[in-house]
Amino acid sequence: MAQSSLIPYPSSLLFISVFAILLLASCGRDKSQSNYGGAVAIGHAGRQPGQFTKPRALAITAAGEIAVIDRSGRVQFFEAESGEFIRQWRLAEYSNGTPTGMSVDPVNDSLWIADTHYSRILNYNKEGELLFSFGVNGEGPGQMIFPTDAVPDPDGHTLWVTEYGRANRIMRFTREGVFEKEWGSPVYESDELLRPMALSVSPDGKSLYVVDAGNHRIVVYDREGNVLRRFGHLGKDWGAMKYPLDMAMAADGSVFVLEYETARISHHSPDGKFLGSWGEPGKKLGQLFLPWGIAVGPGGEMVIADTNNQRLQLLRNPVRFFRGEAPGGVASAVAESVASLFDSAGSAQ
Repeated sequence: MAQSSLIPYPSSLLFISVFAILLLASCGRDKSQSNYGGAVAIGHAGRQPGQFTKPRALAITAAGEIAVIDRSGRVQFFEAESGEFIRQWRLAEYSNGTPTGMSVDPVNDSLWIADTHYSRILNYNKEGELLFSFGVNGEGPGQMIFPTDAVPDPDGHTLWVTEYGRANRIMRFTREGVFEKEWGSPVYESDELLRPMALSVSPDGKSLYVVDAGNHRIVVYDREGNVLRRFGHLGKDWGAMKYPLDMAMAADGSVFVLEYETARISHHSPDGKFLGSWGEPGKKLGQLFLPWGIAVGPGGEMVIADTNNQRLQLLRNPVRFFRGEAPGGVASAVAESVASLFDSAGSAQ
């Protein structure tokens, strides 16, 4: 089917309309600025130390170091305070694909990595020494296809793993890799759980917050797998979500949700109330291009894997820069118009 048949008016008029909107937006506005401030950039495209090839999985250690894995299989470390490069090492295997999730162990500050495309979990110290690994490809209890996150529990015993492949599952292991429990749903078209991508444990250890990416929401469970509540729905309006991929929990129990398609971070109270949002599509600071990862450090700082912009963005005291309502003005009209155009064009692909 021709693309024009999916657009409600001629392509020439479409181009003229977009051009007019963009021209209006450019008048009287500093084009070097985005609607969202506060961010500091770390890194840029490249394969040298301190550079990135599509950064994805993120974590911030108790010592204040940002750890990030990119598509080249490197684990790089940066000072959260200054953004300066510290060191790097490389995963033993990465040709099949690189991890989507990484967490810091609150007991010993080591890194737990969901080695997504190798159906296993890895535990490294910060110097790159592999301490422990486990995982077998399969559908049975304790086996996994595509693990997406591995999160150590503050109890010092439990490790939580999210996984999809043949099933959408939350699995509970010991830190020695001994399987204890699982729950979830079939892999396709599940209203219960569809492609869980990340998990956070509440500060009191009683609740598990899971990114239910395929259903565009967060699901909150107790430790036995009972649903306590859900929040979020498909959409681009304030409080809605569109393909959330990662989340990070603040010390007060509120959650920051990274949305891949809308290129923003939404902030929610522990009970799911929308508190504000930060970010928009683009390449300037305060803008994101298909982001994959987010982490919050012990000092409250936030770091975002701005994946297709080949960088990290760091915000200190981030809630200062979150908005509870749309930025307003012509710039917002541009963002909505361009988003609509891309949606129309995308439906023809």
